[in-house]
Amino acid sequence: MTTLSIKRWCPTFLLALFLPQAGMAMTCKTQGAGETVVRADLSSSVAIPATLPNGSVVWRSERLNLAVECARDKPGAAEDVFVYLNPENLEIGQGIRAGVTLNGSDYLQSNGRIPVQQVLPACTDPDLAACPKATFSLPFTVFIQKHGPTPPSGSASNLLDYRMFQIDSGTGMNPVQDNNLNYVINNLSGLRFVACSAELRVMPETVEFGDVAIRNVRVGEVATFERFALATSRICDSPFSLNARFTPVSGTLSGDQLVPVNNDSVGIRITNARTNVPLRFNEPFHATDLLGENYSATADLNAELIWRKSEPTPGPFSAEVMVDLFYK
Repeated sequence: MTTLSIKRWCPTFLLALFLPQAGMAMTCKTQGAGETVVRADLSSSVAIPATLPNGSVVWRSERLNLAVECARDKPGAAEDVFVYLNPENLEIGQGIRAGVTLNGSDYLQSNGRIPVQQVLPACTDPDLAACPKATFSLPFTVFIQKHGPTPPSGSASNLLDYRMFQIDSGTGMNPVQDNNLNYVINNLSGLRFVACSAELRVMPETVEFGDVAIRNVRVGEVATFERFALATSRICDSPFSLNARFTPVSGTLSGDQLVPVNNDSVGIRITNARTNVPLRFNEPFHATDLLGENYSATADLNAELIWRKSEPTPGPFSAEVMVDLFYK
């Protein structure tokens, strides 16, 4: 602990000389580019059905993997690196709350810090450029949940941007804004509540490829395909559009294909039936528009079976996916 010896004749001078500067020993930026702010843009309005239960995720960012480099601002002992939640201690809005997913765990926004299991090594060399750095990757997503009473105005937030977290030293956050790496969401004013949620039916719920002949096999080509659809509808007058996302429940991912656990001779790819554009698993895509007088709509899709081996293994296979809806 630093002891202040304050003389009556010059208290301001002694305070400025001896007061410790907490949180100034480490600066974290993106590797290479040296960025201190990384932004996610909601890009358009996000509709939140008032009928959804609390805890429902209404928006989630794409999965990011930040390449981080932390360096010393001054010599000192080894320091742990932390993610500090909500560094400005702001309320994100009404009827919603935010969260961060790190290492497979969800952390709801409030305050506090999360260790990232990285250490900036000790260094006493006055030449800070010679001190070792901490370089690491930080995979994460951020999300917004419905939470609490629906605001009477229907507007969930009036913030233009919101700092989700800051990467900093265990001794405390650097008080100088944008001196350490921050992740920021823009355009939260686009979050709005609507009166109802959408009804979703997957037709059929199980896609059966049937017996597939093993002949003329060429790796990467489509062995066969089956059509299915996402049928959506609404019962209220609130207009909204829908994004959907396919998340694997079983099987392993290889590019845009889901590979069954019990037979890796084939992969399953989902495409837009009208454009033949492949849809990537774990990533949202535009599904349907429920606007104006349009109270129901269907997204037509193909499940394609792709050869992955020139000599496939005969036998059954299966894989499961979950469908999530996101409102716009």
